[in-house]
Amino acid sequence: MKFQPSYKTIWGISFPIIIAGISETVVEVTDTIFLAHYGMTELAAVGLAATIYGVALFLTLGLVDGMQIIIARRAGQGRNTEIGEVFNQGIYLLTLAAIAMILLVVFALPMFTADLLASEGVHIKVNAYLKISAHALLFQSFNLAYSAFYVGISKTRILIAATAILAVTNVVLDYALIFGNMGFAENGIEGAAIASLSAEIAAFGFLTANVMWRGYNHTYHMLRFARWKTTLCRKLVGISTPVSLEALVGSLKWFLFFVMIEQLGERPLGIASIIFSCYAVLLIPIDSFSEAVCSMVSNLIGQQRQHDLTLLIRRTILLNYAIVFPVLVLTLIFPENILAVFTTDAWMVANSIACLGAIMLAILFAVPGELLFSTIAGTGDTRATLNIQIITTAVTLLSVYIAVFVLELELYFAWLAEAFGWLICLFLSWGWFRKGLWRKLNI
Repeated sequence: MKFQPSYKTIWGISFPIIIAGISETVVEVTDTIFLAHYGMTELAAVGLAATIYGVALFLTLGLVDGMQIIIARRAGQGRNTEIGEVFNQGIYLLTLAAIAMILLVVFALPMFTADLLASEGVHIKVNAYLKISAHALLFQSFNLAYSAFYVGISKTRILIAATAILAVTNVVLDYALIFGNMGFAENGIEGAAIASLSAEIAAFGFLTANVMWRGYNHTYHMLRFARWKTTLCRKLVGISTPVSLEALVGSLKWFLFFVMIEQLGERPLGIASIIFSCYAVLLIPIDSFSEAVCSMVSNLIGQQRQHDLTLLIRRTILLNYAIVFPVLVLTLIFPENILAVFTTDAWMVANSIACLGAIMLAILFAVPGELLFSTIAGTGDTRATLNIQIITTAVTLLSVYIAVFVLELELYFAWLAEAFGWLICLFLSWGWFRKGLWRKLNI
């Protein structure tokens, strides 16, 4: 499909991804909400466990982004059979990456967290969760590959149904398995992990069936597992490696952030888990538009229409702000009501309001920052995105460390560092785009 950068088309591609993002984020947020009502240690542990899981996804995220960039470029060029070829070879690489990460998380990670975490209770719960949820890495890798395919060919509506299945499965099983409802045994944080794993399996089954039913396996030659093609895999790895490292740096940022907050105690860590979930919800439209932009930029370049990129960026930023502003206003007016969804503890709510304000400021900078950052990825210059990610992460973590341990400021200032990081990302991404170095790239 050849993309046209009109408001209608941008919205048509992005809207299903936003809905899919809402459903997918429900998985993370639901775990936090249920465990917040189950126990403080479990609440503190789930946020940290989520960041560790995110680190384990770094190879997958890099490969999937590489697949999406190439698929979108081939779609713009009208080379359909090569789209399936990219998908098939990508599945080989994703399987190897997922298996490696599962083994690492299950067998090596517990020894690492035992010395790193101050609380023994948090350490036990984190590893109890990850021992089960780590196996979801394989199925999530496949689901993200399907998502890359659908976004790459600009047919994203099916993602709404897939993530609805993911979300509903997770919510029902969280309710049943964490507290021991519907005739199931009480499993606590392990129940949340089982629910997450089951949800990814359900979504995988649905997406695979959809590809077969729509005949994409014939149209695009998908799911035809021929011999290993070294040249194509090298191209995928070449584009994906900087993206994987970028994802690793970004995931490590949150892991180290939570490790620093964990040193302050379980209650501050519990607040961090709640705010992290709120932040994930507010980021949904930004991440969704950014995913669409990455694909649309690559598609336009494949059509030799580089002159339309500035128009695409400007229109996407305006659409993104149109979605984000009403949500921020409601959050500003009713912060206690939003936080009450996670906890009834008056102290937790009172001490979370300022942190919620800090991430709202971060969101304002994240809209143009993330979209310009994704534009760089769409051109194929993944080394540039890696460099920007490294600089942004270093600045953010240094700011958090100074605020928490040197100046001993309120927790609010640790979250304010995220806004500063997005501001740095915005300036670096805009400067790179204006230089026009991406015009010399060929993928």
